[in-house]
Amino acid sequence: MARSSSSLNGKKIGVIGFNARPIAKSLKLAGAETYVSDYWGDLDLKSVSDACIAVLTPVPDIRQRKQLNVPLHQALLDNYLELTKETNIDHVIIGSGFDDHSDILEPLEKCELLLGCNIRQMKNARDRAGLRRMIEDLDVKMPRETMISSAEEIESKAVQFPCIVRKKDSGGGSGIRLVHNKNQLRQKMLKNPPNEEIYRPIIQQYISGKDISCSVLGTGKESAVLSIQGQLIGMPTAGRNCDFAYCGNYLPIAIESKYKRMISEISKKICNRLHLRGSIGIDYLLDTQGDLWLMEINPRFQGTLEILEIAGDISVTSLHFEAIQGELPSSKFKFRPATKMIVYSRKDGVISDISNFSNVVDISPPGIVVKRGDPICTILEAAETISQCYCRASNIALEIQRDVSVNYDVL
Repeated sequence: MARSSSSLNGKKIGVIGFNARPIAKSLKLAGAETYVSDYWGDLDLKSVSDACIAVLTPVPDIRQRKQLNVPLHQALLDNYLELTKETNIDHVIIGSGFDDHSDILEPLEKCELLLGCNIRQMKNARDRAGLRRMIEDLDVKMPRETMISSAEEIESKAVQFPCIVRKKDSGGGSGIRLVHNKNQLRQKMLKNPPNEEIYRPIIQQYISGKDISCSVLGTGKESAVLSIQGQLIGMPTAGRNCDFAYCGNYLPIAIESKYKRMISEISKKICNRLHLRGSIGIDYLLDTQGDLWLMEINPRFQGTLEILEIAGDISVTSLHFEAIQGELPSSKFKFRPATKMIVYSRKDGVISDISNFSNVVDISPPGIVVKRGDPICTILEAAETISQCYCRASNIALEIQRDVSVNYDVL
């Protein structure tokens, strides 16, 4: 799929993120040069990068993840600065990994390189207390939260079960645990019981319902909704065990039109009030009583980028750039049914060569060692119906998971 855009054509764009490949690919299709700092270092990263660097260097017979000496966001930024020290970059796009660590981006902001929200806007979008006050006049709620600072507080707090406990930053649903009683609460909040160190300090009201995300384009003053889609969370088909891990997205989502209108209007008001710029993601939950809950705001590109481009034949990075210049789409886009599914390993083992599977991206190199629950790749499917998309993705996921072999020499 060749695509070019005069707004990005020929520009040197830096991309920094936990999984920066989808943004880099979109930019390359729009005619930009890409300089990428990524965590994974997947097989298909180099093909969308003019230059790239990864935190991981995948090697056969070696564990895919490793312990870092510095926080991940610091490693991503340090790598980027090293990669581009002799390159005149026009703009920098920030992906996931910095939502709750935006202060570290100050060197880029001082050089006026950030293409999207500035640090203040990012911080406001992640300030849950401020968001709670801001939405008081809107038809949306936020889950109740309690912060715990000591082990003694756990016993004294009145908690409604079930609830969830999480760390202050729980990107992609990592580290979130469902708790049913006080014994579990203590076990999940403390790092290594009977160690008294608080590992997950936030107790949050548990809401059951349908997970939804809304992709918005903002100029800082106005905004337009690009799409509303469902989220795949903790999917057994994807290799998760009904937890809170992000497993992908799908569209269209089967909810009543009144809820789509509600989500659209609330999302635009939130973006306008926060003066957000570029591509923005807002996550919601629609409960069984028809109440809408605001879960979080991601002031940067979201995991929906690729399926929107495939399903709508659009360039999300070009739309992002144009929104920052003050230009929003004049009409709504039409999207065909599509599914994105992240495939997680069901067991400890060694990955085989998966590069020949169709519609597979974020490809882990063959021979690397994974643990149960590690991501292997991402599947993108578009078809006439959402059922066809999901069925195809599920079948490919199962085949890839079955091909993970147990090699006791390296485990």
